[in-house]
Amino acid sequence: MKLRLVAVCAMMLFGAVQAHAMPGYGYPQHQQQEVGPDTIVREGLTQLLKFLRSKEQRNPMQITAFLETVIAPNFDFDYMAQWAAGPAYRNMSAGQRQAMSQQVKEMLLGTLTKRLSSFEDQDVRFYRPRRAGRNEVKVSVGILNSGGYPAKIDFRFYHAEDGWKVFDVSANGTSALAYYRQHFSKQLRGNKGQKRGYRG
Repeated sequence: MKLRLVAVCAMMLFGAVQAHAMPGYGYPQHQQQEVGPDTIVREGLTQLLKFLRSKEQRNPMQITAFLETVIAPNFDFDYMAQWAAGPAYRNMSAGQRQAMSQQVKEMLLGTLTKRLSSFEDQDVRFYRPRRAGRNEVKVSVGILNSGGYPAKIDFRFYHAEDGWKVFDVSANGTSALAYYRQHFSKQLRGNKGQKRGYRG
């Protein structure tokens, strides 16, 4: 349930942002009109909710294409793969690193594709962005479920050369990065166990 909530919240977020950055937050301004994390969230959510609430029937290929073009560019899958792999990442070849980054991307977008159809018409509450480090900003969103306590969604951004990028999503304290690290850790241990068994 928690992982499903992480997936749904990430799916709800990002659209093709054309708006200007809102001044006054003190973010690094490498470009005069750079888009800030809070604007990415607000403008992206508007685009995505419009997509979700459309009466037009959409097949999985259309949903996948939407996620690939609208959501994926806002995430740093290379960083997510590096964090998920942990110390083992240092010993990986360039090809293995690229493959792992692609696997993280496919896991995230694949889960989002499955969950799009289950999204209901819920209200959204935005909270003020907060600095979580010298180059990190956290943007929180509340998903108001009818009759239930609001689910708090945290999007963690860092500033890259080409703008702000998401490197983790948490729902009620459950981190997607932490889940991926646990997943790949089990996978790596399983591979090592198979090799030892084969040698024996």
